[in-house]
Amino acid sequence: MPEVRQSSFALLGDLTKACFQHVKPCIANLMPILGTNLNPELISVCNNATWAIGEISIQMGSEMQPYVPMVLQQLVEIINRPNTPKTLLENTAITIGRLGYVCPQEVAPMLQQFIRPWCTSLRNIRDNEEKDSAFRGICTMITVNPGGVVQDFIFFCDAVASWMNPKDDLREMFYKILHGFKNQVGDENWRHFSDQFPLPLKERLAAFYGV
Repeated sequence: MPEVRQSSFALLGDLTKACFQHVKPCIANLMPILGTNLNPELISVCNNATWAIGEISIQMGSEMQPYVPMVLQQLVEIINRPNTPKTLLENTAITIGRLGYVCPQEVAPMLQQFIRPWCTSLRNIRDNEEKDSAFRGICTMITVNPGGVVQDFIFFCDAVASWMNPKDDLREMFYKILHGFKNQVGDENWRHFSDQFPLPLKERLAAFYGV
């Protein structure tokens, strides 16, 4: 029954945050179930399963590695799906970012398949811990696979500019990626590239990151 699964996955996410030591012994059984419920036709079930996977990722760290193949392809399909509800898009983007934060080598090779919708999904949400962990994940993945973001770098710039007040170490991650890209292409190419930016974006990146 979808209603039961919806509530169960919400509870699982809450328990993961509150007392993960009791959830961890069951992860090997729970992850395949979560993976099979990443069906966007049932929005509330899918949304809560996605959120729970993100919470579990943060608690599991690198031990999440064997479970990435059970869920990553479905999450990438959801984030690229037309007419996906905004909340599901945001949760999916956060969970992909969190998976990439704890298992960058496993997730980064797919960066090009989700970076654009990822950036557009998270540019409008306010600064918070979920957004923080997701952006740390995307920065870590870009470090592993910089080629995966090249074609859509303007979307990454826009997403970075959506931060009002990132923590210092996250701001430093943004700074390194922006300046790394600028140094890679050279000043003149960067000027041509940044001339495409809307003026507020250009001004914000110049003021906050010196590019």
